[in-house]
Amino acid sequence: MTQPGRPVSLGRKSSGFLKFGQKSRPATPDFHTQISESALVLPTEIWLDILSYFPDYALGPLSQTCKRLRRITLPLFFYSQQIFPFLETFTFRQLGPSIAEYEQRCLQRVSFISSQHLSHAIRELSILYYGPGYKRRHQAAHTPIEVVMKPLVSALPRLENLTKLVLQFPPCDDTLFSALESLHLDSFELELQTTAQGEIEIPIPAQREFIFNRSSSPIQIFPDDGLSLRFLFPESLERVVVGPTGTEPITRTLLCQPSGLTSLKTLDLSLRFVTSPYFSDALAACPNLSSLHLRSSVMDGSISPSLPPLPKNTVPRLRCFQGPAALAPAFAHGRTLRTASLWSTHSVSTVSAPWLLHPVLPQLGPSLTSLAIGVNLVPDSLLAAIRDAFPLLTTLAVNAHLDSFHPGTVTRRAVSPPAAAVLRAELAALPRGFRLETLRLGTQLAGAPEGDAAAVTELCASACEVVRTFPGEYDPTSWRRWAVDRPWYCVEWTRTTVTKDNVEESEEFDTGLDGTLRIEYGEHYFQGFERGGRISPTRPSDEPS
Repeated sequence: MTQPGRPVSLGRKSSGFLKFGQKSRPATPDFHTQISESALVLPTEIWLDILSYFPDYALGPLSQTCKRLRRITLPLFFYSQQIFPFLETFTFRQLGPSIAEYEQRCLQRVSFISSQHLSHAIRELSILYYGPGYKRRHQAAHTPIEVVMKPLVSALPRLENLTKLVLQFPPCDDTLFSALESLHLDSFELELQTTAQGEIEIPIPAQREFIFNRSSSPIQIFPDDGLSLRFLFPESLERVVVGPTGTEPITRTLLCQPSGLTSLKTLDLSLRFVTSPYFSDALAACPNLSSLHLRSSVMDGSISPSLPPLPKNTVPRLRCFQGPAALAPAFAHGRTLRTASLWSTHSVSTVSAPWLLHPVLPQLGPSLTSLAIGVNLVPDSLLAAIRDAFPLLTTLAVNAHLDSFHPGTVTRRAVSPPAAAVLRAELAALPRGFRLETLRLGTQLAGAPEGDAAAVTELCASACEVVRTFPGEYDPTSWRRWAVDRPWYCVEWTRTTVTKDNVEESEEFDTGLDGTLRIEYGEHYFQGFERGGRISPTRPSDEPS
């Protein structure tokens, strides 16, 4: 019994007072329904794992369910952070009335994300000059704001749960080296000024993925021999991606691993790699490499793509090669390739004449199941050579990579015709014996993926026509010219599930086959994107002159 004069908590009082005037709530709770915290019997760790599958827009309503879920979900809003501590970024983006005020705002941000209450919630941090996805052709100086960059780098060790770090143009000093030594990252992206002088050794705290100097700007010079990298976790590194200015330091770094990089599966680097005198030894340090990508840029234009066959004990597990067609036989010799992408850049100027591929294809081996090529014509003789060389081929891509050559692609999108529309591709036009399941074609199309219904309908109709008329009337330059400033699309036809009956009926693909259609395209930012400008593929006739 309650003693007289003792206050009673309304939260514990069994009374209908608090229910007065409230609307009845549905029996099944939703995000906005207040439920008892005692019903949340799962541990916080399991809730965090569950919430990792929720989209960002669902976290707000979910945080209003109860106090405990609010405490759990609130840090997720700060999972990924970006900061731009560069003088040129402030000047170009007009981020404040004065540089002093911008510095103060940045310092407050640094203090906020490294505070005791929030530092454990940060998983991804990007210290950038450009926004994510912006084209990496740096055309200006990069001057870090030292009063911001120094405390920001010093604060990195306090982010104890940090798993991904993007770090552009930090000062190479002891503060940076000490901070990197203390990190354990799944993914680390580093962009350095190539004018660094003196003997510099940079610790790389990447456990799975390392991306280094991915820029392809022609204004950057190659670093001197003083720049070197040191992997802190070489035994677990799985993927390395580097640009032209980072290829030589990475090549030297591969040689410095006494036991090799046994977990490295993917190596994506500049075509300059094959000209290094340490090329063969660097590959030998990657015994379990399964995917090799060789890309070219304007800085690699003078490189002659020729290479003698490699020793059979070098990268014996290589299954995927992407690069110039002339280099493919050297990597296919003595190995079982499954995927070959015979192109080294997204530029339309690098597509090959079909007769240049004829001597290359038979040297890639009969085990190939996926082939991507860039050609200016698709004659029947080329398709016959592909069929004869690769009896197991299921995926063929022709110029499909050109839809993303445009610098600054930030979003990949797709458009499909109505679900009821099943495209019947007359693959009988292909040489007998093709058993394709997926056909990807790069092209320029009429219509537009966004806008009124008529434009979208026209786009889908023109995409269907491209597949129906392949290869006889397929024209990679469908508007009769190489218009590099027009949007490119990737039209993908995927064969529907085949039953035993229709396999027997169309064993040689003499009749048309049903399949689904998908149109992929990219959205791009132009050079002034920081002020909100954005472009998407549009009809050529609608573009301003």
